[in-house]
Amino acid sequence: MFEKMRSLVKTDSRPKITIYIATSIDGYIARKDGSLDWLDQVGGFDEDYGFQQLIDSIDGVILGRNTYEIAASVPDWPYKGKRIVVLSNTLQTVREEAELYRGDLTHLVTQLHSDGIKHVWIDGGVTISQFLKLQLVDCMTLSVIPVILGDGMPLFNALGNEIPCHLISSQSYPSGLVQLNYEIKA
Repeated sequence: MFEKMRSLVKTDSRPKITIYIATSIDGYIARKDGSLDWLDQVGGFDEDYGFQQLIDSIDGVILGRNTYEIAASVPDWPYKGKRIVVLSNTLQTVREEAELYRGDLTHLVTQLHSDGIKHVWIDGGVTISQFLKLQLVDCMTLSVIPVILGDGMPLFNALGNEIPCHLISSQSYPSGLVQLNYEIKA
């Protein structure tokens, strides 16, 4: 899947940038309190829904602060061997495996490219919206969990402009999860 999307995207001047995230049917990525317990509705780790393929295809990850704080609390750090950049204006330090960044996202992407980073996964609602608004996203995988939360942290914040997407593939799983893979046409 990621190889197919990689061939559709031309990124000579910057790394390929991918969104891979789970969302409720009504577009939330977490409850109001930040909890993710509703993700358990699609099972534990029996099915990885393409996550390992994503991890194998990337060499960098850009995380928003909230997403980083959740990931940093997991005993088994999921990003081993990847360059990790945490976006935050409030954190003073991050794990030694990560680096803290405050500043212009376009400059960050340019720096990552000049450092040899070829494929970046971005994660976190605010971060995703910032990159979409800057038209820096190449492809997006949305894993729709079969639940309506009714309230929570939205996947997308107001972007101020329409962003056309082209459906590359879709797949449904026995758990009820539906995965949608898009190329961003911005």
